[in-house]
Amino acid sequence: MKMVTVHNNNHAVSFRTKSIELFDRLLRRDGGLLILLTLLAMPLLFSQFLLSDNGSNRALTESPAMMNVAEVNSHINMTALLESNPVDNIRPYDLDDLLRVIPYYDHAMALLIYDPIDDRFFAYYSTNHRWKRGCEELTVSIKMIVYILRRLFPQRFTPTSPEFAMVISAGDVPGVRVTSCVKKKDYPCSPLDLPPILHFGHVFQLPLFPSMIAMPSSKHLKCFNYWTRFGSVCEEFQPIRPGNPHGFVFGANVDLAWEYLVPQVIWRGEDHQVFQSIVSKLIPRGVTGSDAMDVLRDHIDELIPQYKGVVYTANAEREARETQSGKLPWANIKFSNHAKDSQMYLQFRQAGIPVTREYMDNKDLAKFRYQIDLGGGNSAGTLEKLAMPGALFHHATATKEYYFNRMKPYEHYIPIAPDLSDLWKKYIWAESESPGTAKKISEEGTKLAASFGTPEGFESIFEEYMRTPLLRVMEAYEPSMYKPWRTIVSDHVEGSSMKPIVRCTASGPYDCQNIVGKKFFQELRVDEDLIEEDQY
Repeated sequence: MKMVTVHNNNHAVSFRTKSIELFDRLLRRDGGLLILLTLLAMPLLFSQFLLSDNGSNRALTESPAMMNVAEVNSHINMTALLESNPVDNIRPYDLDDLLRVIPYYDHAMALLIYDPIDDRFFAYYSTNHRWKRGCEELTVSIKMIVYILRRLFPQRFTPTSPEFAMVISAGDVPGVRVTSCVKKKDYPCSPLDLPPILHFGHVFQLPLFPSMIAMPSSKHLKCFNYWTRFGSVCEEFQPIRPGNPHGFVFGANVDLAWEYLVPQVIWRGEDHQVFQSIVSKLIPRGVTGSDAMDVLRDHIDELIPQYKGVVYTANAEREARETQSGKLPWANIKFSNHAKDSQMYLQFRQAGIPVTREYMDNKDLAKFRYQIDLGGGNSAGTLEKLAMPGALFHHATATKEYYFNRMKPYEHYIPIAPDLSDLWKKYIWAESESPGTAKKISEEGTKLAASFGTPEGFESIFEEYMRTPLLRVMEAYEPSMYKPWRTIVSDHVEGSSMKPIVRCTASGPYDCQNIVGKKFFQELRVDEDLIEEDQY
């Protein structure tokens, strides 16, 4: 942990710096009379400037893009930062502050602005950013959140209201630039005075970007949208039943009891081709069968968790065959067969490596005693697995979802190390050493998931994860009083790269229109099959 001087988050700046900040606020927001008063006070300000230090605190207010973050944040109490909730630490901000966020991102970040003259919302995207797979999550989130804003705060968004602006981003992982700070997780990687960033998807576990707020991904955001519109819980958060095939699979609804669940660790999902190609390079041409699997075992530390699980499963299956004990292999972690067209999977099958097996829906997965959330395409999410009658082996990763603060280890789930090194040990603990405790953990996890499906429970969830952060962000925004917002954006060194991509009236769900055509996104798109995926 860094050794730093402990102060609170309010910068201890000189009188000179505060005066300059005050002057800027007056110029922006308070009209000619206050400007005149400030000008009359200039002799005093000038004398204080001469008497103050030689500009040692200037970086705190001048904050150029990608400033020396370590120097600016050198006063941080790191323990307090780890424990803090970014929603509670939102600072006043303006449009210029929002434009400072742009250099920290590589993709999937937008500037969302409400224009009272047009009575519409506009989403701006930087032409300096890439448009990658998953950026569609951003546009979907924009189209839903503007409707929620309009419905929750109708008096704030009228033709007589001031403008409003905020930064939003989206994706399974924040699309920030992968700097050395991000790679080393040498938090924080941005100044504490960076304005709030509402990220719809997974955010970093560590406060790499302390102002980043976890919001529901588009999959869950639909349910928050539904609650805003109808005041009732969406079907996806309610129990599965005839007519609701996509609901949570609770044991009581499908007649599954803990004692009769299959005693295996189960996972099904898909992999990205870029990771498939990395694994395929480890196996020399012509090496097949057990020899090919031995190669993977020798390189297991280089594998991502899904492939480690595949190796663990192959080992368990081989041991079950050799011992002929009649016991099932303890692990059943494989890729779904509906990705059978992948050349990578074909290569493994030809090599005799059991990588794939039949696709399983949530009702099939619920028949197993131990769920593990390894991510991957078309796999059940963490909340869906919590609902199931088995216990959740929760895989610790570098990111988290918006509701993870409600999940407690050994109360709602059994924690698993990022490299899966303790998976076998935790399985033995749950299955043989403490089955009663594991069952209790499963029951508490199910209760937590069930709270999302009741009006009382979801009202609390909506208040904590939607209404409160939106309200705090709105209250913190300080509109410009001396210059139109479009001029501020176009005049800014970063804002000049921002182009409007979506406009929304938001009088109804998805009441939005695309401003740009496919050509705009094609010019920003990258061929992701030719590059390695960013690692965090």
